[in-house]
Amino acid sequence: MIGAIVGLIGALVVGVVLLALLGMVLGVVLGLLALALKLLPIVLIGWVVVKLVQRAERPRGVLSAADQRWLDSH
Repeated sequence: MIGAIVGLIGALVVGVVLLALLGMVLGVVLGLLALALKLLPIVLIGWVVVKLVQRAERPRGVLSAADQRWLDSH
């Protein structure tokens, strides 16, 4: 009788611990997903701005000095 009660209490404790671990993992995953969804537009806008600035630095069709030297050497 006592063994059955101890087994039942043990099973309940293990169940509660497993549910707590599952909840913790699920919370961390959902928290990271929410953070990624909040940061994604900011990162995307920053990436577009960087690409536009890089294009504006050197007009198309103009070779850099290093590119011109490489072409002249071959």
